[in-house]
Amino acid sequence: MAPALLTVSAALMLSSTLFTAEAEGPLFAGFHDNTSDVAALLLGSGVLLLFAGTAVGIRASGRGRIAVAMVAVTLLMFGAFRVAAVAPMLSCDGSRIAQQADGSYTCVDG
Repeated sequence: MAPALLTVSAALMLSSTLFTAEAEGPLFAGFHDNTSDVAALLLGSGVLLLFAGTAVGIRASGRGRIAVAMVAVTLLMFGAFRVAAVAPMLSCDGSRIAQQADGSYTCVDG
């Protein structure tokens, strides 16, 4: 059960990247649709499943615990990285968003 929960958690966290890749990437200049709320929802769901998978996996045998701990720490670090990337976008209440050179975001309605 723990491998399934951790796999779905990883898939949700990775899919959150798809919703903000254009706004985050320097290769895609200009305004893009603000889908940071969807990315935050997927990321939050992934983190909840990460905690559930870790709780279930801790009850496994010795080697299973080590594997679960390694996967959980890796996913937790990736989740923290994603939170740091998505959090500045959430303050943008506009429907279009663009990243500035200093890392901040510009919001535009419409």
